[in-house]
Formats: sequence, C-alpha cells, structure tokens
Amino acid sequence: MQKAFHILKFAWPFLRPYRWRLGFSLGAAALFGLSNALVLWTVKSVLARLEGEVPVAAQNLPEGVASAALSWTDRIQSLKDTINALSHQWATQWLPGFGEPLTTQHILGACLLVPLIAAFRGSMEFFSKYGIGWVGERVVNDLRIKVFGTLSHLSLDYFNQAKMGDMITRINGDTAMLQTCLSSGIRNSITSPMTVLSVLALLLILDWQLTCYLFLVMPVAIACIVIFGRKARKASRKAVMAHVDQSSLIVEMLQSIRVIKAYALERLQNERFARLSRQVFGFNMKTIRSQEKVGPLVESMGVGLMGGLILFVVATNRQMSDMVAFFAGLATFYSPVKKLASLHVMIEKTSVGVERLMQILSQQPTVQDTKNPLPVHDFRESIVFKQVDFAYESQRVIEKLDLTLPKGQKLGIAGESGSGKSTLINLLLRFFDPSSGEILLDGKPYSKIAQEDLRRLMALVSQDVVLFDQSVHENIALGRDGASAEEIHKAAAKAHATSFIEKLPKGYDTMLGERGISLSGGQRQRIAIARAFVRDAPILILDEATAALDSASEAEVQSAIDELSEERTVVCIAHRLSTLKQMDRILVLSHGRIIEDGTFEALMQRGGHFARMAKAQGMEANHK
Repeated sequence: MQKAFHILKFAWPFLRPYRWRLGFSLGAAALFGLSNALVLWTVKSVLARLEGEVPVAAQNLPEGVASAALSWTDRIQSLKDTINALSHQWATQWLPGFGEPLTTQHILGACLLVPLIAAFRGSMEFFSKYGIGWVGERVVNDLRIKVFGTLSHLSLDYFNQAKMGDMITRINGDTAMLQTCLSSGIRNSITSPMTVLSVLALLLILDWQLTCYLFLVMPVAIACIVIFGRKARKASRKAVMAHVDQSSLIVEMLQSIRVIKAYALERLQNERFARLSRQVFGFNMKTIRSQEKVGPLVESMGVGLMGGLILFVVATNRQMSDMVAFFAGLATFYSPVKKLASLHVMIEKTSVGVERLMQILSQQPTVQDTKNPLPVHDFRESIVFKQVDFAYESQRVIEKLDLTLPKGQKLGIAGESGSGKSTLINLLLRFFDPSSGEILLDGKPYSKIAQEDLRRLMALVSQDVVLFDQSVHENIALGRDGASAEEIHKAAAKAHATSFIEKLPKGYDTMLGERGISLSGGQRQRIAIARAFVRDAPILILDEATAALDSASEAEVQSAIDELSEERTVVCIAHRLSTLKQMDRILVLSHGRIIEDGTFEALMQRGGHFARMAKAQGMEANHK
C-alpha cells in the first residue's frame, strides 16, 4: 500500500490537470464494480420467480425488546428477510412466474430488465476504461515531455557520464511502465475492491455462514501476494538494468556501423545483443511467473473449499435460487481478488520505474542561471579569463588561465590532444563553470549572465556536424528563431551551399534524414556554416571545422569560413596548423596552461613547441 501511495504521489502533479475526467472515470469504475452484485441479485430474483419461492417474512421485534438486545446473527437474518421481502414484492410486480397470468409489466420486465442492466454495466465499463485510458495516455505524454525537457536542460557533465540507453529507457520504458499501472492499475484498484465489497455484502445476505468459508483462504492469499510481489520487484529491477544495457548496445551499434562492418564485428555484436536479450528474457519470465502464480493459487484454494460447501448446502437444504446466486457470487468474488493480487505485483514493478523517473526529474544542471541575470544584448569590449581553473572530477584540465580576448580579434588555439583546447571552448560557451577563477564578458561575470543571452552572441561550427532529420530550410533556420526564407537563402549563398542545395530533389524542402547521411562531409559542413551565417552572432567559434574534410572540400569550406569570419571575433581550434595562418594571435596550450603566445610567423621563428608541431606537419619557419 505504501508503494501505491508513493506512485500516486509522484503521478498526482501530472494527474491534477485531468482530475475531473479522472473523477468521472473512477465513478464509472465504482458503478461497474457495484453492478456485479446487481447482476447476481437479478439472477437470484429471476430464479426465485421461476421456482415460485416465497420469502420468509421479516422478523418482527417483540414489544418492549430493544434492538440492541438482538444478537448479530439475528440482525443479519432480519436484514436478509427484509431485503428478500422487498425483492420479492418488486419481482412479483415486474417478472413473470410459472402458473401466473402475464401482465404488461411482466412482459416489459422480462424483455427489458436484463438488457438494461447489461447496457448499464457495459456503458460503465466503457466510460471507466476509455476515461482512465485517456488520462493515462495524457499523463504519460506529459511525463515524457517533462523527462525529455529535464534531460535537455542538464549540463554537459551529466551526459559525459550517463548511458544513452539509460536515458532512452527512462523516456520510453519507465514511462510506459507507469502508463500501464495508471491505465489498468487505477481502474482495477477501484472496480476490484467495489466488486469484492458488493459481492461480499450480497454473499453475507444470502448466507453469512457459507460466506465465512471465504475468510479461510484470505490469509494464505495475502501471504502469496506479498511474497510473489517482492520477487517480481527484484526481477523487474534486474530486467530494467539489462534493458538499459541492451538499448545502449543498439545505439552504439547504429552509431558505429561503419567501424563494425570494416572490422567484421557483426558476429561479435550479435552475440553481445543475444546475451543481453537472454538476460532480459530471463528476468521478464521471473516477473511473469511471480505475477501469474498468485491467481491460480488463490483460485485453487477457493475451488478446494467448494466440495465442503456443496455438502453443507445439501445437508442444510438451502433454497436453490440462493445457492445458484451464492456460487455465482463466489466465482465472481475470486476474479477481482486475483486482479488485486496482480495489481500488487504491477505496483511493485512500477515502483522501480518511478524511482528511476524521480531520480532523473530531481537532477539539476550544474550550470544554472541566477534569479536576476544581468541584461546582455551585444558584445562590445572583451572576454576575460581570470585565474581560471577547471577539473573533470579529480583530473585538472585548465590551470590558472589568464586570457583577454578583445572584440574583433581572431584567436587561434593549438596544442596536443588533451592539452585543454576543447575545455577552453566549453568554458567560453559556458557549458561548464570554472572550478575557480572567473570569466567576464564586457566586465560582467559569466555566472550572472543568462546562458541563453550569452550563447545568442556566439555561433559554433565544429568538426562533428550535427544535422537534424528535418528539411534543409529548417536545419539552416535553427541558427536563429524567426529567420525568413530570404535570410536563409542568403546564408546558403554565403556558405557556398546554394549550388548543391538546388540540385536536391526538393531543394530547400528536401529532408536530410538522420544526421544528414545523404550529404557529403563538405556539404554537411556548409549547411552548418549557413546556420552560423543566419545566426549572425558577433563571436564565431571554430572547433576543428575542416579537420575531417578532404583537400577539395576543405578549400570550399575554408572559403566560406573566411567570409563568415569577416568583422567578427573568432576563436579557432585547429589540429591542422596551416588553417591558423590568418589568425591575429595564437595560443599554444599544454596541460591546461598557455606555454606560447604570438602570431603565426612569430611562433614559427621562435622555434618552440608550435614550430615543432608545424614541422611535424611539413611546415618550415620560412613558410609563407
């Protein structure tokens, strides 16, 4: 019960907007549960009329005897006699009996009674299933959007540690588990108890002594529910983790398909996937076994008592209509009990997913905006790094960095792999905050500037070009919200992309597919440059923008980059040092420190670290 309240507490903020529809659906579910007793009582009434049974008159209390003096068995018998008398009066009026003349009311009752009850029961079932299903779908849709939004706003350090498969499982698998619990679980939590209570009340009225037999199996049933629920929870937790590994493997395989084929790794990847699939299958089967064992055990114990009940009925000469209704009620009683048992197992399974969803929704980005950020609309003077340190966990990457980037300067950054080049760019974009020190934009601390305002001043063109499964027009327009078609076409022309875009099947309306796989590397990079042109930001960041291109594509892309760089502040990371010749200033990093600083020619003439890297690439000091 505690876990059920825990799940409901988590889901309530998402349920609240739909509470009126939910309330109506739960009311319909309650009426559906009560209708089971109504059906049983109708069957009893019809059989009693057909057999010509006459109910015992209601017990009258002797004069002067207080009702409190009656025993509880006398009270039950008195209530039963009263209900039977009222039911007989109603049935005599509306239901035909053997040897009695038919009346109009008898004909209407015989023709309409059962269909009306069936229609009422069916409509309540429909409204409850449809309404709760609708609410469940909306809640899970809102929850998925919430989880997706939370993930998208987390800082980069979270994504550096999290598994792709784990994030996909949280968005799809965990929310789907909650959806099942909300759709069928909430309905069963209403219909099953209402059915149990109403049928139990009916059974007590029909024969309280026989009903007591039901309670002989209840302790055993409850014990089964608890034991197998715990087993299902344990197996479900392991199944989720195995599913996360499986999803991660799928993502890994799809992203690395060229390497897999180049090294003939298909068989190895298939074996890994098959092993994880067997684990998922095994844990799922343990969950199913735990869930499905409860119902048969409870039902078997109930049926096991049936023989004793039959002997008792024969020995005590009970009325046939009562016994038919009683045994029908007994069968009806165990069905919702089995659903409640399955509901407990479902709640145990769902609690695993809810814990994971709560964990992700409680995550906060490590880089956060202040409540009242300083207004920033343009870049006027400089960006200054003051004694900046940064470390990934315990590994220091940037150490005591002092740097001033004036407006309009073109700054190149060089260094060996792991020297801190990319980290410097990440700090510039405020993907991370410094461990110590501060960064200032026109004298304003980065920490007091809204991230959106800061990044609006910057355009990024990187080696890893990211194109989305949208049209060419939409991919370029991502550079700036509200960009017109004319601006997009001009940006494409400046990026030297018009020629190949116009040759695409639908021009600017051509869908590029996932990651723009239908385009060449140079074409994808020019789309990215057009996006930067549309952004029209005063600060341009180039992160190995031409490193992955062949010489012909590099020349075309470099020409577009040169045009994009005009009248802008540029920060350029380059492994191919020849691309830094046009920079006003070049910094050489090593282990997070600036070890050289100067122009391209000055660094070449100095014969230091930069000159040695250039010589390794075939450039000499007198290189023009």
